[in-house]
Amino acid sequence: MEVSHADLLAHVDTTLGRITVILQHEKAPLAVANFITLAKGTRPHVDAATGAISSTPYYVGESFFRVINVEGFRIAQTGSGTGNNSGGPGYTFRDEFDASLRHVPYVLSMANSGLNSNGSQIFFVGNSSPSHLNDVHTVFGLITDPASRLVIDAIHAAGNNGSSIQAVSFERTSPSAVAFNELAQSLPEVSVILGDLNVTTGGPVNFTPVTPFTGGHKISIYRSENLSSWVQQSATTFFGYDNVPASFARIDTATSPRAFYQLAAIRYPNSPSPALMNGRTLVVNAPGAGGVITLTFDASGNGGTTHYSANGSTGAITGVLHSPDGYGATLIVQSNTLLPLLIKLAYDVDASLLSGRHTLSGFTGAQWDSFGSGTFTLTK
Repeated sequence: MEVSHADLLAHVDTTLGRITVILQHEKAPLAVANFITLAKGTRPHVDAATGAISSTPYYVGESFFRVINVEGFRIAQTGSGTGNNSGGPGYTFRDEFDASLRHVPYVLSMANSGLNSNGSQIFFVGNSSPSHLNDVHTVFGLITDPASRLVIDAIHAAGNNGSSIQAVSFERTSPSAVAFNELAQSLPEVSVILGDLNVTTGGPVNFTPVTPFTGGHKISIYRSENLSSWVQQSATTFFGYDNVPASFARIDTATSPRAFYQLAAIRYPNSPSPALMNGRTLVVNAPGAGGVITLTFDASGNGGTTHYSANGSTGAITGVLHSPDGYGATLIVQSNTLLPLLIKLAYDVDASLLSGRHTLSGFTGAQWDSFGSGTFTLTK
């Protein structure tokens, strides 16, 4: 097997043989560092089944649960922690796109659920070139070894859950690889939070931490009524840079006779996400919608005005649902002139304005129809 002058190698042993991957630590350091630390158990993560904090090495024992083996599109996906498409490590990190890393035959790439939503799920591309994944998913590894490629072909031939990972190990063959510090790449950090639960029967369940939450913190919340079956709460709380320090967080409503919780703190280094849209202006370049949409939010963040450049119309914002995350946000905006809008934002640049990429959909009465993607700016 040939290796380049700056190789950081991952050896992925599967039930069908070994795959050796040349990790692209210089072009996709976040993805590479995340893969190494999860596989080695040196980065704590949230157990996707129970919500407990775990340092158990990831990937070992996981099957390739999603395998597509058709002409032009051959991928094998794994790394959910649940054996299906729903799991992850409890945090997300930013996309990393490089013009020299494309979805050509035999690469390793990050699975995701949208912009800046990378976690633990990965997929191997086989003998195909799914170019529609370029600049959508982060390529972070190359498979050049012929024997490794045959293993990937066998995994694709075996289909869903036809093979699994048995071990992952790493090898550094150059000074650059030796110098790469996977623990110093500003990835999200998962940790225990200490505090008290304050329960009002039929009312709020509040968590008061010993140390107030600060900007860029998120609470992972799992709930159980029997200590055997755990469900992740959709109302996971994120604290933006604009509403800190926070002395408590509402995590549930006490409507059941009893409930148990697994809580974890996730800190997103240098998160630019605001908790509220109050007083901000969002300018969405939306070529798929035929123009530019400007949303000017009022002091409450739940109202304001709209302007649509394609026809010059203005209107009033009548409702806002804002779900921030570490490096992005999801917005649903209703108004009296536009269709209900679903806007997913990825904060890529934090300067005088927040800016980055978006996807835009409109609700036509039966479903959300895509209006494509583009760029945006958001006043701070």
